[in-house]
Amino acid sequence: MESSELFQGDQITVSVTHQIQIGRDNSWVKYEAQTKVRPEESAAEARGRAIGHVNTSVMEAVASTVDAVRRFK
Repeated sequence: MESSELFQGDQITVSVTHQIQIGRDNSWVKYEAQTKVRPEESAAEARGRAIGHVNTSVMEAVASTVDAVRRFK
């Protein structure tokens, strides 16, 4: 058992912020997701699912932001 075990229904919030530099401009992209531990899911599985989603999604948001900034320059 983990020392900081989560239980079914407990909420998990994962947030990631990336600073990106486009030319001489700095931008910050933040992506956050909230989820709950599902039935029959361990805390480690829930955490991995939430972190995986946020990591994938923030990189998509970074790519979209870079494209948008470059289009408007």
